[in-house]
Amino acid sequence: MAEIYYLLTWGTFWLMLLCFVFLLTVSVPRRDDLRSYKRVRLLLAWGVFFLMTLVNLTELSMSDSRTNDDIWYTRLMTLWIGACVAPVFSIVNITLINSHFFSWRSLVRDLVIPLVLVAGNVFLFEIFSAKSLAFLFAYVVFIVYYVFVVVAYTVIFLRNYRQYSIRLNNYFSEPGSNLLKWTVTTQFLATSSGIMAFVSLFMPHGWLCVFALFLNILYPYYAIRFINYAFQFPVIAPVVEEVMEEEPVVRDSVLMLEDIVGEWEKDKRYLQPELNIEMVAHELSTNRTYLSSYINTCKNKNFKEWISDLRIAEAQRLLLSEPKTPINEIGERVGFSDKGNFSTRFSKSVGMSPSLWRKTHLK
Repeated sequence: MAEIYYLLTWGTFWLMLLCFVFLLTVSVPRRDDLRSYKRVRLLLAWGVFFLMTLVNLTELSMSDSRTNDDIWYTRLMTLWIGACVAPVFSIVNITLINSHFFSWRSLVRDLVIPLVLVAGNVFLFEIFSAKSLAFLFAYVVFIVYYVFVVVAYTVIFLRNYRQYSIRLNNYFSEPGSNLLKWTVTTQFLATSSGIMAFVSLFMPHGWLCVFALFLNILYPYYAIRFINYAFQFPVIAPVVEEVMEEEPVVRDSVLMLEDIVGEWEKDKRYLQPELNIEMVAHELSTNRTYLSSYINTCKNKNFKEWISDLRIAEAQRLLLSEPKTPINEIGERVGFSDKGNFSTRFSKSVGMSPSLWRKTHLK
């Protein structure tokens, strides 16, 4: 088991080095609105590489026959690295869906606290012993802080992702524009690695083989996804960059918007594929924030639901008036660029598939 672990440790080191070089050398589009992305790219490359390299070198420097002191130092190192990697990964992940989230002050705070805790634990361990009440108390405090950081950042990510999803549905008419679902996967993978690190504190040393193997999968996967994000960014930039604030909709403005929105619906301009709220606001000569507020308040829907319901109603009309027209063609004509999306939205709205609905209503 020891040989396998050392092999994995060396493998992890070289893989981390490869990802580090990959993150820093691959060119990304030159855009001013990618400033936050470029900051967290440096953080992801240097921060994670430094921390994981420190772990690997420490592990490789220890002898096969580990003393009790070695085991305690490994536990403290695991807590320290985990308490640093959790905020680094989470801050990077959250910044991808909310570019206003990143803050150097918060990052420094989240890295200094575990450094102080590990230094205090090492000091007490050297002065007293692993069985002293002072050290055990400090160790428990460190564990509690570690658990708090992992849970807190998972909750913060989920809250930000929920807000991102709301902004997304208030901007795009097609769910295919959601290119950041992978951030949820990586966040939970990172949380899982944090849980595994915590469990390793109470397990035999061989358990770290599983942890090392897990990191060998997580970090390269995340690095590749992270680089691809820069090329997907132009599509989702309005959602990631701008945190929309609802504007109050006054009575006179409601009446005015009702008229122009009614005309827009009557002209069936919602049949345009891949609509977004910016395009509709431009056609209606208003701003996207105000239009979004109107749709949310007066239609009691988000933008995606509003457009989808209009298209479904038109699809129902065509399904009955043109019984020989293929389902796929009708889906395309009413603005759905994807066959699966049309069937899914239709079934969710009506309660049955387009073909079954047509068959039922043509009897």
